[in-house]
Amino acid sequence: MTGSTAPEARSVVVAGGAGAVGAMFADRWRADGADVYVLDAAFGDDIRSPGPEAEARMREADIVVLAVPEYVALAAVGTVRPLLRSTALLVETLSVKSRFSAAVARLDGVDVDAGGPIVGVNPMFAPSLGLPGRAVAVVVHRGGPGADLLLDDLARWGARTELTTADRHDRLCAAVQALTHATILSFGCALADLGVDADETATLATPPFTTMSAMLARITGGTPEVYRDVQRSNPCAPAARDALARAVSRVSAACDDDDDTAGTEFTALLARAGASLGDRGDGYAEMCARLFDGMAS
Repeated sequence: MTGSTAPEARSVVVAGGAGAVGAMFADRWRADGADVYVLDAAFGDDIRSPGPEAEARMREADIVVLAVPEYVALAAVGTVRPLLRSTALLVETLSVKSRFSAAVARLDGVDVDAGGPIVGVNPMFAPSLGLPGRAVAVVVHRGGPGADLLLDDLARWGARTELTTADRHDRLCAAVQALTHATILSFGCALADLGVDADETATLATPPFTTMSAMLARITGGTPEVYRDVQRSNPCAPAARDALARAVSRVSAACDDDDDTAGTEFTALLARAGASLGDRGDGYAEMCARLFDGMAS
């Protein structure tokens, strides 16, 4: 599907189009020849109460994108949806899908025939990295031809799409995002508590330490609101953080057991941790070796 051609020029409205995610999609549709109209709070726009021009644009749009914070998207969906043509596609880009999915279900319960397809997308990467080869989670809240066209667009742009449900999306993202970020941030906080000097650690840094430090630098140099949203908004994130705290306690217990002279407890700990990789362990080990080889070159 990557080689497919773009459909006829479409009209696209992107709320939040000045942000990184909104701008990424706006640029892609512009490159396809679409007429893209950007709304953004930075320009004094509010998708929850659109002005006359914005409302007129949405009434004629083929695609309307909500690249806005969750509280804005939840408040806007009931306002925006009645404005759209029955064939128009509504897209949200939230990092949490379950609450928006519930909001759509409530609207459908009031009028099941109101509005057209609604799709949620979540780029599982920083927009600065670009779409080609990157994973994009897709949740079809309400199906239709417009939803199929969006999948075609993503494939043509080189993205790897993963169709899933809203609940599964949030559960998996608690692991791949919330748990990962919490682990890295905890590493940084622990370093600060230890009081070690960054210049000193750099002289003796192992490849794993260097990798963790690089990830810490990327997260702490990012937008706080984005990372806070991953931790605060996902209903499954607290369970992920609790699991992390329990895991650290298990590591300590395995190391502090004076009766475990043979190290069987720690060996069992390694086996338990490695089991989470399933059949992909060898592949991840090879990837790690390539990363570390690259650091030495």
